[in-house]
Amino acid sequence: MDAGRLLTTIGLVRQAKPGGFCPACRVLMKALDAKEELAKPTVAALIVLAVAGLAWVAVVHHSRSMADMEGMDMGLGPIQSFAATWLVMMAAMMLPSAIPVVLEFARAAERRKGWPVATGMLALTYLGVWLMFGVVCYAIYTVLGMPWPNQSTVVGLALALAGVYSLSPIKRASQARCRELCALHGPLPFNLMRSAAVAGVRYGLSCLGCSAALMVAMVLLGMSSLWWAVILSIVLLVYKLAPPLRMRYELVLASALGALGVAYIVMA
Repeated sequence: MDAGRLLTTIGLVRQAKPGGFCPACRVLMKALDAKEELAKPTVAALIVLAVAGLAWVAVVHHSRSMADMEGMDMGLGPIQSFAATWLVMMAAMMLPSAIPVVLEFARAAERRKGWPVATGMLALTYLGVWLMFGVVCYAIYTVLGMPWPNQSTVVGLALALAGVYSLSPIKRASQARCRELCALHGPLPFNLMRSAAVAGVRYGLSCLGCSAALMVAMVLLGMSSLWWAVILSIVLLVYKLAPPLRMRYELVLASALGALGVAYIVMA
């Protein structure tokens, strides 16, 4: 099966309507003499992915702007600054792994009025769950008077504990729940905007159960830790998008996180 037929079979592209479904499509299809076009849900998922890409650009810019302050224990800064930076970082790190649920929601909602706005609402609600988690982490961080003199040890232990957490029943159950929610079995039960909000919260909570320990480590690492954001994002993609791993591979991944924690302490 060639690539075009495969994409058609799984619903990412469809037989083109005359002129396509948007002005830009009409121009492009006429120029290419194309007989197939991207399905509308695919376009919606690509827009969410593009938002994640723009968020990564902002994360890189922020990291570079903080490079001159490297080595200064500045904590997390004011709550407003933290919340804005954390939200952008969550858009960069978490939205790519949410593409399956965004795509399936758009497919289920496509024939209902206002589905593009509802799809955006799902993504925003999902990010809202992570924003609230970040605010809770900020409050605990502040109450505990961090950063501590031995903050590097705390961060290393957090990474190691994230490895231990990856083997826990809560993480494994949440991981299975993420895969189940990505399928969105059956029709959407409520009005479209409410369905989007419910789907976003449910998926966000299951994702939280899967990845909370990694994100606690991310808070402790700091908002300017670009390479750590990249490393933890890769781990998150494995958690969320890879097929279920055998226990020995889970142990390898957990050991790798533990080794990263030890390496952080040694290099700090």
